[in-house]
Amino acid sequence: MKTYTTWDAIGDMFIIYGIVIVVSMLVATVIRGIVIVLSRQAAQAEAKAPPKPAPVAAAQPVIAGIPQEHIAAISAAVAMMVGAHRIVHIEMANRGFGWTSEARTTHHTSHAPRASH
Repeated sequence: MKTYTTWDAIGDMFIIYGIVIVVSMLVATVIRGIVIVLSRQAAQAEAKAPPKPAPVAAAQPVIAGIPQEHIAAISAAVAMMVGAHRIVHIEMANRGFGWTSEARTTHHTSHAPRASH
């Protein structure tokens, strides 16, 4: 009866790694083939599609009472003062939850140092 040595385990490891590499290369080749076929089909569909009409420039909506030049100037001033930023969340100004703000206030004030008794 033959004993299973460390060298046998290392040899088996290399065989298993080799099989995994070959299988992953086959899968990558199949995926690449699918991508090529789908891109050719998309190119043929675009070639057969009728040409799209040129987009017509839509009129800018007019905001009553505020000239667009003023809005542009205010926006530029705000951008200069605030700097690089992005809008993360937009919601109605009147929407709010009293209980969440109260809990938040309670939590923040719990970290404040207390006066000695």
